[in-house]
Amino acid sequence: MQNLSHFLNGVEFKNLSKVYRIFAPDLKAHRNGFVLAYVALFAAMVMNLLKPWPLKLIFDYILLDKPTPRLIIFLNSIAGRDKLILLAILCVGIVGIFFLEGLFTFIRKYFTASSGERAINDIRQRVYGHLQMIESGTGGSGDFVVRLTSDIDSLKVLLTQHIQTLVNYFLTFAGIGITMFLLDWKLTMVALAVAPPLYLISLYFSVRVAELTRKKRDKESEVASLVQESVTSKEVVQAFAREEQEKKRFAEETEESMDASLETMKVSKGFGRMVEVIIAVGTALVVYFGVRRALAGHITPGALIVFVSYLRDLYKPVGGLSELIINFSSSLVCGKRIAELLETKTGVIEASDAVDAPPFKGDVVFENVTFGYDPDAPVIEGLSFKAKPGEKIALVGLSGTGKSTVVNLLLRFYDPWKGRILIDGEDICRYTLKSLREQISVVLQEPLLFRRTIRENISYGNPEASFEETIAAAKAAQAHEFIVRLSDGYDTFLKEGGANLSGGQRQRIALARAILKNAPIFVFDEPVTGLDAETEAKLSKMLDSLMKDKTSFTIAHRFATIMKVDLILMIEEGRIVEQGTHEQLLARSDRYRQLYDMQRLKPSRQSS
Repeated sequence: MQNLSHFLNGVEFKNLSKVYRIFAPDLKAHRNGFVLAYVALFAAMVMNLLKPWPLKLIFDYILLDKPTPRLIIFLNSIAGRDKLILLAILCVGIVGIFFLEGLFTFIRKYFTASSGERAINDIRQRVYGHLQMIESGTGGSGDFVVRLTSDIDSLKVLLTQHIQTLVNYFLTFAGIGITMFLLDWKLTMVALAVAPPLYLISLYFSVRVAELTRKKRDKESEVASLVQESVTSKEVVQAFAREEQEKKRFAEETEESMDASLETMKVSKGFGRMVEVIIAVGTALVVYFGVRRALAGHITPGALIVFVSYLRDLYKPVGGLSELIINFSSSLVCGKRIAELLETKTGVIEASDAVDAPPFKGDVVFENVTFGYDPDAPVIEGLSFKAKPGEKIALVGLSGTGKSTVVNLLLRFYDPWKGRILIDGEDICRYTLKSLREQISVVLQEPLLFRRTIRENISYGNPEASFEETIAAAKAAQAHEFIVRLSDGYDTFLKEGGANLSGGQRQRIALARAILKNAPIFVFDEPVTGLDAETEAKLSKMLDSLMKDKTSFTIAHRFATIMKVDLILMIEEGRIVEQGTHEQLLARSDRYRQLYDMQRLKPSRQSS
């Protein structure tokens, strides 16, 4: 009974209210379609109430020849008191009522579906846009895929169909209940006797299904994340011959997901059978007492037929409401997951008075900057340096010392805990994220390419560039020759991650993308890694020419790439321990010289 208490305390209703509040703006944008759907819903409900009445008239006033009511007198005037003509009119009426109910139902479903699809498309775009701003490392990619696909589909049902179904049930129950009460109030009380236990049972099962559904969705997200991880890491799996272990791991995860699904289905279907039994009991009671009242003359046989016909539609909202609560709980789990995603903290928050950054000259200053990914463990602490316009800066140090963090802060993926980052004398927090990042070109050690054409990948940072400019950038990156040898040239469609290119080719595409963007500030994470010596030499020469009037930051893993830079910052434990040119550091820094000698001697060791 703890689950029932949980529901009755209003926890689930509060969650439902929260979900509707979050997505209300998306629904309001398409309210005209929803209004038409509700008008059609009311009209269809009226037709549904009229359906049994032609049968009552036929049974009581044609077959049993009961005293003719005013409506039949009106119809008799049309039929000329010919019962066969009157029968034909009533039969046409049956067809007309069913036709109109079907028409109004079609209108309701069409406008509900069309408006719902448009609203959910807006929600999907809104969630996807928010996803682009979420802090790196938050959640798993597979989980995000599940939330953006199947969870949003369930959210659509919650926002568009469930509330309409609830209104439909309320109107139907009220209309049929009043009509039945007017026909025979005592028999109506018998019919409603099963409603309270039916409703209470549904409350208990709805909470249980909600718990199982959340467990099932979480397991589905884990499976999706595992699939995503396996697909992107299949080379590592194959290289370490771990295929069987990964298959076993996947089987374990999918089995847990299957168990959760089966448990959910068992509880849900079991509840459905209980509802059917309770409704059967109510129907049997009504038939028993109804026939007794008809034999006693308290109700006509035609009225009893109408009453029993209404009974099915009366129990449909009662039993349907119970099932609807379960479906509400199930869809609400998905709605809460989408709402949680929208409430997930973004990487940085743009100031309300942020302005577009002017064209940068490239003067970059880190002023006593402290930051870490864990609140209790700063990665860089009190970091200060200055890069003048046009200077080439290299960041040197062992892995985990904070080199990439410096770049992440410059791009405002994160904001410093303390200190400031200035560009041309202004704090970068004053600028909009878009205008800041548009003026910084980035080339990562592991190039990220999209499932698009090579041309689209190169022009990603500068979509307005002409084809001639795209080709020029590819030539500068030493990529043009291999591109034109491909079957479709620049229109070659890349597989996920650029899997149909070699590592060196992917690196050159990424370089071409940065070159075409032509920003005043460049960030390189070992840009010539994985290239042959000849291509590396050509690219290094080209980059030296390209960087002539631009400020550049290079995360250096190989000393060959930094020997000609203007300033080397040697970082250890988040602090700059040495700075200067390559020659200066060789002359005065034992630590720098030791690292340089270790790397310089590696080739000879490998060749021996």
